[in-house]
Amino acid sequence: MFNNPIDVIKTNMQSLNAAQGGFSGAFSHILKTEGPMGFYKGVGPRLARVILDVALTFTIYNQIKRVVMRFV
Repeated sequence: MFNNPIDVIKTNMQSLNAAQGGFSGAFSHILKTEGPMGFYKGVGPRLARVILDVALTFTIYNQIKRVVMRFV
């Protein structure tokens, strides 16, 4: 949630029709065209992806740890 605005700015800078001016140019473009909530565009799908990623990482880590501990 906290780094989503930076991710939105980065994605905007990488797009084909990115505004020139780097980080500050992308920041001001989003703020002017979409307002402050524009920085949280796509937060739902991104949060779902991160939650699933972390859940899978912890689950797989614990399963591998159990298997390895059997041989130690």
